[in-house]
Amino acid sequence: MLKRLLNVVKGFGLLTNFVEFIVRFSTRQWRNSREIRNLIEKIDSETSNNKFILQTQWATELKGDPLIYVDIGSRGGPQKITEGFSKIIHFVICEADKDEIKNLESTFAGCRFSVISNAISDSDATRTLYLTASRGASSLLKPTGNAIGLFGGNERNLDRFKIEQEIQIKTMPLSVSMSPEIKTIDILKIDVQGLEFEILSSMGEFRPFLICAECSTVEMYSGQKTLFSVGLLLEKLGYMPLKMMEITVMPKTHANFQSCIQIHGDVIFVPDNSENGRAIIQRDVEKWFASLCMHGYMDFALWQLEDLKIPKPPLVTQTEELLKNS
Repeated sequence: MLKRLLNVVKGFGLLTNFVEFIVRFSTRQWRNSREIRNLIEKIDSETSNNKFILQTQWATELKGDPLIYVDIGSRGGPQKITEGFSKIIHFVICEADKDEIKNLESTFAGCRFSVISNAISDSDATRTLYLTASRGASSLLKPTGNAIGLFGGNERNLDRFKIEQEIQIKTMPLSVSMSPEIKTIDILKIDVQGLEFEILSSMGEFRPFLICAECSTVEMYSGQKTLFSVGLLLEKLGYMPLKMMEITVMPKTHANFQSCIQIHGDVIFVPDNSENGRAIIQRDVEKWFASLCMHGYMDFALWQLEDLKIPKPPLVTQTEELLKNS
């Protein structure tokens, strides 16, 4: 988005220099440039037309057959991207912390949801959950990875990773944790501090239309698999990355190098154009389209339908008609 903005004003000489100066000055003032990243994400969200699908006849019918949104590591409640879509979503909340489950039941009270209270990993076992000073950093893996020092912030402070308590919890693969009534997973969100590879390895026959996994490019937790292993695993199943972590606008010459390298963040995977990817899409083209539109990727979905020569179902044609008349 930022590069697009700079390209627009490129032909205006001094104006380009002025814009670049403002951006660089601002990032230095805000250190990690989070405010700018959030602003850019907000603008992208507001201009993505992602809610047009809710105005279609298909969306009305979907209320009785909602998208299955599995949220593994639900601390903090549903992602903002789901706002406005609760009528067509059934949330499956996965949270092993019993105290947090109580909070989440209150947070999700206005939505359709069910709860999985065991932790998700690649095995049926009893494991240690390391509860850290900042509960959002808790994990089944010890926060002692070989590159954890990169996560100390501007002050190189790792206090939030201090282990305060160790508890024993039950873990099960995702494929056997799901209720028998739920036959598919349409959207899978993973925020589990280092267990992404284990969870994705345990999907069994489930093939979500969109996977949002918080990944690291370095070892933050002892023994965790990085983004590179996660990517190879999903590539074999027919997925490709559509979003790679956060937007980085900090110049690499900035003294605080932690703010200008991508070491941790959300990665969005979707079916690719391979035979395996096509099979995932064709499981339910309309739900696939809705899953991508909800996350702001309608343009990509329309291109993929054309490239794979997949006929457009009613949801797509109805959405295009609404866009045309808007």
